Amino acid sequence: MTLPVLIPVNRLEQAKGRLAPLLTEAEREELALITAETVAHAAGADAVILTADPRVIERMAGRYRVLAEDPAVHGLNGQLERAIARLQADGTVADRLLILHADLPLVRGWTIATLAEEDDGPGCVVMVRSADGGTNAMLLHPPGRFRLAYGPGSFERHAAAARAAGLRVVESPNRELQLDLDTPADVAALLATARGQQTAAGHYLLAIGADRRLAAAQA
Repeated sequence: MTLPVLIPVNRLEQAKGRLAPLLTEAEREELALITAETVAHAAGADAVILTADPRVIERMAGRYRVLAEDPAVHGLNGQLERAIARLQADGTVADRLLILHADLPLVRGWTIATLAEEDDGPGCVVMVRSADGGTNAMLLHPPGRFRLAYGPGSFERHAAAARAAGLRVVESPNRELQLDLDTPADVAALLATARGQQTAAGHYLLAIGADRRLAAAQA
């Protein structure tokens, strides 16, 4: 059974603002591209990239399906809901959809497969909570039963909305999906392990000396 994976990717100039104390603007943009590619690669043929950024479109087109954001729709939640409606209309999405953030450096294909196994059938929502209370991953079975509410503290809002719609909520302990790269502390957590250092994001961050910058900031 295929599982369409919708991956929203922000405009690069707006990405990773909280990493400004650690990385330059160009470095933040490159890191955003690297992690987006990691997530898309993990989703493989099921990946659908939602973006308005021409560089992201150029990098992803030809390898993954790319949906351009609707210029008449404002905000991430509206863009995601519009994209879901488009994917349902063309038959890409039927009964299940995974919404996955684009800044998850540890995700692999088996990570997504493991998450999918936690879906116990129709009427279930499987969610992964980020360290700051966001929603890094959300498997909807089916999609469209409640309004999306991404933003600070979104995990609890999503869980409450899903339960109000009569859905069962499963909080996944999937550690590969819990770590996103929003803050210098997240970068430090990634680089603290050999596994994190061996990711594409880890290789890049070490190459530009992010580990040395973190150490200097803590000295």
